[in-house]
Amino acid sequence: MFVTWRCLEGLELDPEQRAIVLACTLHFHLQRYILYASVVMPDHAHLLIRPLEKVPGVWWDLGELLKGMKGVSARRVNQSLGRKGSLWQDERYDRQIRTESDFYEKRHYIAMNPVRSRLVESPTDWDALWLPEIEGELLRE
Repeated sequence: MFVTWRCLEGLELDPEQRAIVLACTLHFHLQRYILYASVVMPDHAHLLIRPLEKVPGVWWDLGELLKGMKGVSARRVNQSLGRKGSLWQDERYDRQIRTESDFYEKRHYIAMNPVRSRLVESPTDWDALWLPEIEGELLRE
């Protein structure tokens, strides 16, 4: 699944807060889901994720996984800011990945997001990008 969620209007995450959110996206990697890519931008996050089986024939629910990521990250970011209240918009965008080419297109989109936003010149310069085994062709625009 390709997933996007956004901060509440007017909120932006600094490098320390992006690191908190990134760590929350990685927390259950290989236990509850496989994370193929994650980027935390100043006002949104993108994931490429596949839920794993809880028990044979029953997979982790995407909504449940995201609720945990968003909830824990909001609490930790709010703690770092000394604030309370919502951090994330309730809505999310998710899209089922159906083909290998769609998978690589979304992975490339995630990697290039900070570059397209003109925050860095190279994806590897972004402080809140996680891509296992970065492939050379993935980083070409």
